[in-house]
Amino acid sequence: MRCVKCGFENTEGAKICRKCGVLLFLFAEDDKKEEPEETEEFPVVNERLQLFEDAVAKVRSGAMSVNDFADFLEKTSAILSEKEQDIKSIDIPKEAIDDFKEELSVGFAGIDLYNQGIESMFAYVEELDDELLERGLELVRSGNERINEAMRINRENRNKLEEPDENKNLL
Repeated sequence: MRCVKCGFENTEGAKICRKCGVLLFLFAEDDKKEEPEETEEFPVVNERLQLFEDAVAKVRSGAMSVNDFADFLEKTSAILSEKEQDIKSIDIPKEAIDDFKEELSVGFAGIDLYNQGIESMFAYVEELDDELLERGLELVRSGNERINEAMRINRENRNKLEEPDENKNLL
């Protein structure tokens, strides 16, 4: 995987550039894909939101039992928790922290909202209060928006890194 910041060719699957320390998964370059348009949404994150919306609709209509919904929440919560821990365990070099501060802040705020939404939905399973279900879904939607915003910030930062630095030529 080639680092878009410094151009170093890292091993496939590397998470951090061995030369400059940038987080490669945040700046992954894929020559086969065009850069998404500013208005384009992020399908992986939105697919997860769609799973929540579908599950809530099914539990409301009776097409999914409360127990099956609880199983869905447990499995999904475990997946999201694992992804969150993977992100938190990445060692970000001190010199790169400022480059990622806003993106990480917005992204972790989105993760927190997702977690709050899941907690509210678990409370629904216990109390069968439709307000808890709706509140949970709204929190998940808000979390999804924040995560999409973090991905947009990442794309902007990546574009800035890819822009030629005119001052380099003056030195």
